[in-house]
Amino acid sequence: MTDYNKEKADVFAEHLERTFGPNEEKTLVNSRRRVKMQINHISPIKPKEIIKEIKTNIDPKKYPGFDLITGEILRQLAKKAIVKLTYLYIAAFRLKYVPSYWKTAEVIKILKPGKPATEATSYRPLSLLPVLSKLFEKLLLERTETNAG
Repeated sequence: MTDYNKEKADVFAEHLERTFGPNEEKTLVNSRRRVKMQINHISPIKPKEIIKEIKTNIDPKKYPGFDLITGEILRQLAKKAIVKLTYLYIAAFRLKYVPSYWKTAEVIKILKPGKPATEATSYRPLSLLPVLSKLFEKLLLERTETNAG
């Protein structure tokens, strides 16, 4: 990395660190308890549901996360791969565990309209999560909304 690129990266890192901080521990504990209570009696996932979710709610044209798996790749999965994915999601629900890999985002900068490109504050961060994480979240959200209502 050139000195200029390192300096530029440092400026953005400092700006993002000042702008965004970790959530308060109290909030995290409360949200974890709420989710745990809601998913105690979670309904099982079926491969047909994953296929439907991929077709209707995963945009094949969106940018991928750092793993480079796109919605289009998910649409092309063989039935056997969908079944394996179903087992993976069932295990995550049963264990109440989300792999850290699914919580890792690639952060890119988007220049705000009409702002000077030379200032770090002129950019907004965009977090790109792995598509497998997005699919998991959609399946979980559907179940927590069903259980809560």
